[in-house]
Amino acid sequence: MRGRRFQHLLESIGTLRHPCDLDLLLFFHRHPRSLFTSERLAAYGGYDPNQIARSLDLLTEAGLLERSQNPTHGARMYLLKTPETGWLGSLLTIASTREGRWNLLEAMRQASVANGAEGQRGRDESAVAHRRAHHSSGRI
Repeated sequence: MRGRRFQHLLESIGTLRHPCDLDLLLFFHRHPRSLFTSERLAAYGGYDPNQIARSLDLLTEAGLLERSQNPTHGARMYLLKTPETGWLGSLLTIASTREGRWNLLEAMRQASVANGAEGQRGRDESAVAHRRAHHSSGRI
């Protein structure tokens, strides 16, 4: 029943699909106005730079993150945009604890397996994220 609660939250949000998405959202909540390169974000989070780019694109397209478009600078300014609905507060409250974050990651993994969206690659990445959450805070 408890796992279903987390799945329902993720389904109602409809945006977060990968552990990196969640970790970046948590990072930008703590640092709502940030100037970083994607390589630096990858180093902080322990994710592949390509995954960071995909997650940044997803959060930007979802309207949760605004980023500067200055091609002459390597670093970009990121600004967290608060959604109109209150789901972000609920998500951040849950994800701020080790157990809550693990439960959200597990719900993402189960949704990925059920939908077949990411196949084996998604399960492998979720397992790595699960181990990271279990052995450390795993947050950026």
